[in-house]
Amino acid sequence: MRTEIFLALRHLRPRRSAVSLITLTSLIGVILGVTVLMVVLSVMTGFTERMKQKLVETQAHFQIDDRSYVISDPQKIVNTVKKHGGRACPVMQGPVLAQYGNSLDPGIMIFGVQAEDLKKQFDCDAMMKKGRLDFEGKGLVISREIARRWGKEVGDKVMLHSAKKLTGLVTFVKGGGVKLNEKASAYLPTEFIIKGIYEVGKYDFDRMVIFCDIDTAAELFNFNWGTASAVLGWGPDPFKQEKLLNSLREELYAYRVVSWEEQNQQLLGVLAVEKRMMFFLLIFIVLVAAFSIANTLITSIYQKTREIGMLKALGMTDRGVTMVFVLQGFFIGLIGSVAGVITGSLVIAFRNDILALASKISGTELFPKRFYYFSDLPAMIVPEDVIFIVVSSVILCTLGALLPALRAARLDPADALRY
Repeated sequence: MRTEIFLALRHLRPRRSAVSLITLTSLIGVILGVTVLMVVLSVMTGFTERMKQKLVETQAHFQIDDRSYVISDPQKIVNTVKKHGGRACPVMQGPVLAQYGNSLDPGIMIFGVQAEDLKKQFDCDAMMKKGRLDFEGKGLVISREIARRWGKEVGDKVMLHSAKKLTGLVTFVKGGGVKLNEKASAYLPTEFIIKGIYEVGKYDFDRMVIFCDIDTAAELFNFNWGTASAVLGWGPDPFKQEKLLNSLREELYAYRVVSWEEQNQQLLGVLAVEKRMMFFLLIFIVLVAAFSIANTLITSIYQKTREIGMLKALGMTDRGVTMVFVLQGFFIGLIGSVAGVITGSLVIAFRNDILALASKISGTELFPKRFYYFSDLPAMIVPEDVIFIVVSSVILCTLGALLPALRAARLDPADALRY
């Protein structure tokens, strides 16, 4: 085996010939393929993990609600969650129509909660950017994105319309059309004072969520004080809470208990499928490099026909000749994979600088946060993914060398030396 390894490495030495150029091209192809695979899979993994982190930061670990929408005694559920080792707080949430001046914003979700409960579950000191978390006197806390959109600052006033009250003003006629609801009474929107401005860094959350006191939200939706639309819960570990959820579902059988993974099942499923599809599609880059290696070795075999004949005449077996060329493909794949991992790690380390430069050159924002929810490009290198990429690349390159190697082993030494 030492002879085969020596000859395989000797054939890889650069020489001034077309074969050396083709070998270098094949090596570069492997490097680029591994680099692209590593960067894409790392970005997809980082995107998924960052998304999970933001979901856990901006959502409860699980939610308990009543199918009739309103929970009349939320404190009972809170005590049950505490009994099983979790934390919980009642909330009143729902869509509202925000009015600031003569403008309306329909895409707002109000989150009614007690300020003390909000401080226990969220890092409010890091979250608050201006003002303070204060719900006294119809106080309202909005996001920096909403404040920019509305053109408002701390101390300004806005009015909120309840969707339930608005829809209750009219009724549908069986034959088509609508008419005024005679049983409904006219109402005035609730006026709020902006007490604080927050930012959590998840664009879709910052774009639509505002906070107020839970009883104020209940009054806005025309419900009694002390009621809640849901009870939000937090467990010791958001990724290992199946036992806790099963216990709660067993005791609170009249309510619906939904984990944060179930609430975002479609999003997380799409991200997982996209990662697998990206690997499936991009592995063809390495496959093309493997065909290039095969082309290189076929050319090399025709150039080294005499050498092969001499080796076989000196006693090298067909298996030995095959191993020489298979090892060439193996070493090209191994060297290219290692170099590709190094190059990919550098690209990932400077990904945001590269993205900023590309955006500046192209004049377009390549990673708009309004679509991807994050202000920077996340990435996470998973050792298992790197190992899988390297092993796959080396195997493909080795298989690419197998056919030319078998062709070399079939050469007759007499014919090889004669011609």
